[in-house]
Amino acid sequence: MNLRAIDVIATRLWFDKKVPCKYPANVLAGFERTAGATFFDLNALQDEYRDAPGSVLTADFYGASELLPLSDDQIVQRLVDHIRVCEPGFKGANVVDSAAVTHFSPGSHSSRPFQSTSIPNLFLAGDWVKGVDHGANGLSQERAYVTGLIAANLVVGKLQQGLPAQILDVEKDEPHIAAGRAAVEALRGLAGGLGIKSPFMS
Repeated sequence: MNLRAIDVIATRLWFDKKVPCKYPANVLAGFERTAGATFFDLNALQDEYRDAPGSVLTADFYGASELLPLSDDQIVQRLVDHIRVCEPGFKGANVVDSAAVTHFSPGSHSSRPFQSTSIPNLFLAGDWVKGVDHGANGLSQERAYVTGLIAANLVVGKLQQGLPAQILDVEKDEPHIAAGRAAVEALRGLAGGLGIKSPFMS
């Protein structure tokens, strides 16, 4: 497929009953040939859904090229099947509503807004804002959370009331990850010097 988009899918499911999940966040790996995913129990993570009558889950698929040709209904059914393997309690729950987004356009960064706006008392948050100096830049949920805290701190600063939230940076890479990154950077530099281009080092 040659689409002007990246191969990411975001899906949200509403169920007819509440099923407790062992973990509020979990990885879906090994189900698809190339795609991986993370799913989140929003009843446990977001106040908005804490008292909802049924479970509300959201999942993000990455490397999802093979799934993009599917219809929303097919994506939803695929996700439900995977979740039922990880959390068997969902075998007795039915989806009553769903939403899937499959079009995310690359090159849109320049059009993203900053958190501070031309309206003095309007501040923006979400994974779609730019100008955020934080290690969670490539992580959608984490970035949305961090920018929410930053927006709250901007309000505190504007009103000169309240206490600002403490924002922690992401943990440093573990030694073996840092060593791997350094090795790849060194190899990339060496290959570039020799005029070698490889998709595995991009």
